[in-house]
Amino acid sequence: KVSWITIAANFVLSAFKLAAGIIAKSGAMVSDAVHSASDVLSTFVVMAGGKILGKKADDNHPYGHERMEGVASMFLSVILAVTGIGIGISGINKITGGGELTVPGVLALVAAAISIMVKEVMFWYTRHYAKKLNPGALMADAWHHRSDALSSVGSLIGIGGALLGVPILDPIASVVICLFIIKAAFDIAKDAFDKMVDK
Repeated sequence: KVSWITIAANFVLSAFKLAAGIIAKSGAMVSDAVHSASDVLSTFVVMAGGKILGKKADDNHPYGHERMEGVASMFLSVILAVTGIGIGISGINKITGGGELTVPGVLALVAAAISIMVKEVMFWYTRHYAKKLNPGALMADAWHHRSDALSSVGSLIGIGGALLGVPILDPIASVVICLFIIKAAFDIAKDAFDKMVDK
């Protein structure tokens, strides 16, 4: 129940941030939206992987289907890494003068503030049930929400700085958040690799 509630909240938040980033022309907010969407994707991969690896062994898979979760996670990590690198390149182009520096709209700033508040609520909500039910995965998910809130703080600083007359801060924030996305991709890939080699 906790996972489904956080998936729904993350999905709505990601869609809102993406729309706000596009409308307000903020690369930092688009990056932040992708970072939030990565949580939704990774949770779905874990849930789908759980269904697949629960299948019994058959003629083509005499040892069962446990490795399928790792394959799905590797696929997700590649998509995330490519997206993160694309966002990073776009931000670097703007910083180095290869792209037009635009001042984002106020909507992007509002979206960053809402994101911080929603992510903090999700952190305390998930942490409450993690302490009550005591599963490690749920507590890890709670801290993931806190790291997303910090990512949105980066967006807030970048967008706010751009609105105050330093437009280069928006693409700088975009590049910083891109590093969060690449790190998330690396963590997913490493975890999948470790499971596939029975670490």
